[in-house]
Amino acid sequence: MPNRITATKALADLLSVLSHAARIRIVEELRDGERDVATLSETIGAAPATTSQHLALLRTHHLVTERREGRHVYYRLVQPRIARWLVDGLSFVENDLAAQKELHDAVTDVRALWAKKKR
Repeated sequence: MPNRITATKALADLLSVLSHAARIRIVEELRDGERDVATLSETIGAAPATTSQHLALLRTHHLVTERREGRHVYYRLVQPRIARWLVDGLSFVENDLAAQKELHDAVTDVRALWAKKKR
């Protein structure tokens, strides 16, 4: 049982780190290789200081690593497969959206049907 607790806590920690949209975007931007803070900031639409804070958290949790070249710091994914894992996770969002669209369509149809009835 302690192994389950340890494993589930580790997974919960990972999901917690990835629970911010900017950090997901950073991971996806690093999918094809390393980037510097300025490039990442511009791409994700966040201030450089904010991007640096997100990168620091990702680095603390060993999701990204850095390489220094003079004054420039370049970041890359430690395990690039995490970006593919996030893309796979989109299927859950798609399923949810399909259910929402179904519900939306049903409500729209029923509203139109009920609006036609005489009161």
